[in-house]
Amino acid sequence: MAKYNYTILDVDSLKSGNILTTGGKEITEGALYNKLHSADVIYIYRETTGKTKKVYIGQTTNFLNRNKQHYSGNEEKFNQANFSEVMVVFSEYFNRSALDDVEQQLITYFIADSSQANYDKEIINLTGGNSVNEYRERELVASRVILPLWEQVLYPDWVNTKTIDALRSQELVKYSPIKKLTEEQQAIITDIMEHESVNYVINGDAGTGKTVLLTHLVAKFLETNPNKRVAVVVQPNWKDTAKSIFDVYGLSNSNLFVGTPTTFINQAEYFDTIIVDEAHKIPRKHYNQQQSVNKVYEKEEFIDCDSHLEIFQKLGHQIVLMYDVLQVIRPTNITRIQFRELTKGYKQKYLTTQFRIQGSNQKNFTSEDYINGIKYLLYKDTGLLEYTNFDKNFNRDVFRDKSEDAYFGYFTDQPLHNLVNWVEEDRNFYPEHVNRVLGGLVEDWKQADGKNPEITHWHEGDLKLRWNSTQNNWIHSKDVDAEDQVGSVFAVQGIDLNKVGVLIGNDLQIDSQGRLYANPANFFNVKGKFKKAEYEGNPEIQKEFTLLVLNIYYVLLTRGVDGIRLGFWKNDAFRKYMEDTLDIK
Repeated sequence: MAKYNYTILDVDSLKSGNILTTGGKEITEGALYNKLHSADVIYIYRETTGKTKKVYIGQTTNFLNRNKQHYSGNEEKFNQANFSEVMVVFSEYFNRSALDDVEQQLITYFIADSSQANYDKEIINLTGGNSVNEYRERELVASRVILPLWEQVLYPDWVNTKTIDALRSQELVKYSPIKKLTEEQQAIITDIMEHESVNYVINGDAGTGKTVLLTHLVAKFLETNPNKRVAVVVQPNWKDTAKSIFDVYGLSNSNLFVGTPTTFINQAEYFDTIIVDEAHKIPRKHYNQQQSVNKVYEKEEFIDCDSHLEIFQKLGHQIVLMYDVLQVIRPTNITRIQFRELTKGYKQKYLTTQFRIQGSNQKNFTSEDYINGIKYLLYKDTGLLEYTNFDKNFNRDVFRDKSEDAYFGYFTDQPLHNLVNWVEEDRNFYPEHVNRVLGGLVEDWKQADGKNPEITHWHEGDLKLRWNSTQNNWIHSKDVDAEDQVGSVFAVQGIDLNKVGVLIGNDLQIDSQGRLYANPANFFNVKGKFKKAEYEGNPEIQKEFTLLVLNIYYVLLTRGVDGIRLGFWKNDAFRKYMEDTLDIK
């Protein structure tokens, strides 16, 4: 049941002192007239002509007075815009907290919607609105105001996307500080805020909300103290998204840094708090490391450091690390031993709620059962499970489910054809879904291949596909064949996808004792290997390489929100191993 009313007014009439609806009706008295003078409202100005259709979203307790302020000549954005109409929204639920909430959500959804538009729409708010406090009727405002307003009034004339659900998978919405936190997440933020001289490791499996916690933590820090110097250290494939999120919510200022680990170190400035996303990928000094990364260790003040984490500790008063021991995927990443040693005095916190994987609530198993099953499949003989949030009593039915809407499944033949057909079939039903086929690093890619679409890497009969053309922001690539490229771990780590096909390659094999091991002969990533002399005859290095390859598949197998299918690329032995290990047949 909708709990709002709205009117659309002609902006030119308002400028001249009259109040006309866009339908030509003059408002001179009555309830609507009174509410325009004195009521809690949300308003949306828009241009209806021109290539770039500007939009401005705001809130006020007196719309007519606020409109005069906007057009007083003192607001440059209103001087430049050519707004023709404004929608004013009223609701019995509106109060100051509700207005802050609705304003922020609408700004977020409009920006996410404009990225899908077939014409340019520019949301010209300078910030994302005021900070939002919890309030009693927040759920009712979402279900009875925002949702029906979007789907029944704003669509299709004011926005392009039919449902808010279709926007929620976009990173700007998914990771935004408007998302409601769990009690577990909120308790961690409160603890960090109350102990700003304590360092923290936030441990969490893939999809447990580490990045959402990060954006909320930054927002809380800067709302509480805008002068606090906060550095947000992220991976290259998430840098632009992070900056967009903080820009939209008005958090960007000279005291906030957002960038990659090496960029942060090169500016050599001291910060009150350094928050590191995907801390398992923090670089270390290594012979196979990129030259630009290793170069930081040549600086006199950092010459005694063996990892970027040691340098972070020199540049920050408080360190907060988002960490997953199962997502170290390169020899050049900080090792588990280094990480444990450097964080011995850190306060350890744990995120346990699974957000990414959306299992059906009609089944007798959960998303946690799937995650625990994948951990068991890959790591049961490694000794690593004791360092993760692992439950050995997971329900194997999640892997046995043969129903049409089963979350998990696999193909026994033609892996490339079948996975491509599966993700495309879903895309035909749900065009808003971001689906991809991903693969282990078992097909060679050379730097010389560049972005040439004529050079393909995955071949199965008449089907020839190439690796992802870029690692940064690949999901939003403008390539004509972007949806048909096979994604590597470097393009999707930290990214949510709707439906995922995963090619398990023959870099994973089974030894004579029935344990998984990685074969470097079938692994094609130069920077992911150890030197031959270092590898041969060294059981510890061989185990490390196996763990890196297992971690790559763990990342690939935990990207899917709505479903996953496996294909076995020259590796039917792994299919049999999986069926036996998970008791599928």
